[in-house]
Amino acid sequence: MGKKVAQVLTIAGSDSGGGAGIQADIKTLNSISVYGSSVITCVTAQNTKVVNEIYRIPDKTIRNQIDTVMYDLKIRNIKFGMLYDSRIMKTVIDTLKKYNNLRIVSDPVMISKSGDFLLKESSIDYYKKYVMPHCFLITPNVHEANKLFNFDISKEKDIYNSISKIRTIFNGNILIKGGHLSKDRFSNDYLLCGNKIYKYSSKRYNTNNTHGTGCTLSAAITGFLAKDYSLPNSVKKAKEFVSYGIRKSFNLGKGCGPLNHFPRS
Repeated sequence: MGKKVAQVLTIAGSDSGGGAGIQADIKTLNSISVYGSSVITCVTAQNTKVVNEIYRIPDKTIRNQIDTVMYDLKIRNIKFGMLYDSRIMKTVIDTLKKYNNLRIVSDPVMISKSGDFLLKESSIDYYKKYVMPHCFLITPNVHEANKLFNFDISKEKDIYNSISKIRTIFNGNILIKGGHLSKDRFSNDYLLCGNKIYKYSSKRYNTNNTHGTGCTLSAAITGFLAKDYSLPNSVKKAKEFVSYGIRKSFNLGKGCGPLNHFPRS
């Protein structure tokens, strides 16, 4: 008999450089002993420095990928990465509506490390109105949170002062990645779960090799949720995974190098 294994479906874009997107998600899930299946929304011509091209997959093909995987595999935990535009969002959400008991973790993926837009600005309102309500957790960084909630978070206390406003817009869980808030020795993330805030700190490393950090973190969280860890513990373990990946990152390419997704020896 085959061994049972936790499963995650990742719905995201392909990164030809291998550091982010679908590639980072599958590497992450494999490293934490979770089986990953995938739906590709866009194919990018991308490396450590630049995104040269974005080709959106036809709606029909996105829909067929989802239905084909969901028909055969028992998927409950799903990660959203690059959805790119409102048409893709509508296709994904409308297709998933027929399936029950899904737990969706969404990384908004607005701008790449190279500064290229991976979510059309014209689609941000659609994401807020039609995607976020279906999500168990969203994982924006500070800049993305400011866009989504019309905030001006510039320091830690702003996050704590924003709880009540967030709750008028989004009832789910939110992990605000605070790595851009300061250049202190520690990088802090903040999980709003119910009416409680959990703070996670990790050592900041002097490296430019952070390509795919957000993809890796959200994939790891989804994977640990699939392994029946609580949300606070899933975030804790995912944060540890990412911190290790940055510390052991690779000097590849001429821009922001990728994390180390290899299983820990």
